[in-house]
Amino acid sequence: MKLIWLTDIHLNFLNINQRMDFYQEIRANSGERILISGDIAEAPSVSKILKEMAQILQKPIYFVLGNHDYYSGQIDVVRSEMRDLTKNEALLHWLPASGVQNLGNQTILVGEDCWADGRYGDYTNSRVSLNDSHMIVDLYQSNILGKYSLLDKMQQLADQDAQKLKISLKKALKNQRPEKVIILIHIPPFKECCLHEGKISSDDFLPFFSSKVTGDVLLEIAQENTNVQFLALCGHTHSTAIWQPRDNFTVKTGAAEYTKPQIQEIITP
Repeated sequence: MKLIWLTDIHLNFLNINQRMDFYQEIRANSGERILISGDIAEAPSVSKILKEMAQILQKPIYFVLGNHDYYSGQIDVVRSEMRDLTKNEALLHWLPASGVQNLGNQTILVGEDCWADGRYGDYTNSRVSLNDSHMIVDLYQSNILGKYSLLDKMQQLADQDAQKLKISLKKALKNQRPEKVIILIHIPPFKECCLHEGKISSDDFLPFFSSKVTGDVLLEIAQENTNVQFLALCGHTHSTAIWQPRDNFTVKTGAAEYTKPQIQEIITP
């Protein structure tokens, strides 16, 4: 079993011919299943593009959403669309809806979107303003009430997804007893895997590019299950990073460039 890992492919920036070229590149590889760690498109087009991918590739696609996938949309509405897509399209699996996936070879796959939570870096003094707070309806509504209302909303979203991830992991580890767990998320869970130009992002940007609560959950789970190997795959920063906080726990962040989607890695569980 080989897995094709993609992240931050932003296919809404490509025309149909460019997307078809990318699909052919994927088909030329020997992977049987596809993993996408978010930022597939934007809210008005993400469902259409996922269906297009599934139709052309004819391979199971397991994915979580990134912040861009909610642009020009409301979170609950987009997630409802993803649940319908998972229910009605046999090859498409939004992991928060489809649940834990058994990949064989004592390996399981778990995923949640996860959100930046402002807990790393210096949110108070940061002057960074990402498009998220203008392009995602829920964050925009919080942002107009003030900087700390936005932070509250970011942390609410991050905490909810981290808790769901924790519950899924604990249940799967107890019931399935895997030897390896692959975790698909969008936001880097540690500052050490949140890089810009080869260095950890500055305190101005870290609040918006990392999710401490997700990292805390994953580290707790890895510490409790030392006989299991954990691999977390994420994106968001568009910069490659590898961080191993424990012998049994590795985090990989994928590189990306707008209009130039790429295969990150072929993973053999």
